[in-house]
Amino acid sequence: MPGRPRTCTHDGCHNRTVARRLCRTHYQAAWHAGLLGDHAKLPTRPRHRIVCPPDHKHAASSTCYIQHQCRCDPCTDHHTAMQRRRDRLKAYGRFDTGLVDAEPVREHLLMLGEHGLGYKRIAGLAGLGVTPVRTILWGRQDPGPRKGELPKRVKRETAERILAVRPSLDLLGDRTLVSARPYIRRIRALIAAGWTQRELGVRLGCGTNLCTTLASYERQSRRHRTYQITAARARAIVALYDELNLIRPTGVAADRSRAYAAARGWPDPWAWEVYDNDFDRPSPPFAKASTA
Repeated sequence: MPGRPRTCTHDGCHNRTVARRLCRTHYQAAWHAGLLGDHAKLPTRPRHRIVCPPDHKHAASSTCYIQHQCRCDPCTDHHTAMQRRRDRLKAYGRFDTGLVDAEPVREHLLMLGEHGLGYKRIAGLAGLGVTPVRTILWGRQDPGPRKGELPKRVKRETAERILAVRPSLDLLGDRTLVSARPYIRRIRALIAAGWTQRELGVRLGCGTNLCTTLASYERQSRRHRTYQITAARARAIVALYDELNLIRPTGVAADRSRAYAAARGWPDPWAWEVYDNDFDRPSPPFAKASTA
């Protein structure tokens, strides 16, 4: 505090004081010699009664008492009641801190990030601030010795809100890139059902170039290892597939499309169960179904 010596009062010593205006070494020496009475104690720190402005929510939580140092009667009574309740629950063995393990929450955030959801987007969907979500994922960002430290526990409410966010194509931004594999399968299935690439391109509003590229994904994937499209385009493909997958067109162009798909071994819509699962495989009879 201002006006109080922070260094040891022993001659020639400049170490920081710990008690009775002595450093640790000289305090222990005076204690062993029985001379602590010769060193006067510091006067007690004056306690001022601090009262917060009237617009603060007194007694609504412990924030006003602990952080604002308010000592008005409502805040003091509320804090005392909460402390007594905590001590009673501890004695009964039923005290709950309201904190849970942060590791499953962090793994869930990483999983959502792999599906194209950033931590800011997750915070908005969960109804949380950006800071707590960023702290769970990347650690403390405030300067100091604890910067970058990952929290071991988080509030139960925060964890439940984050875990409630599930990966979905509808949650992604229009320009977010996603893997084209499940949507390529849908385009191939529609071609195997008899829809021409030109018709699909017109319905998607992208011409035939995109449909041709998606249909010949194997050559593209071997060259570039991966192929991505925007989330907006992926949603359009899903909507088009849901509209056309149960319709089997007729005519010469449809027969050519089915023959084109059968020559390349592309399954029709009735062969797939889950398009988005990379471990799922079409049922074996799809070659006969596509040539029928």
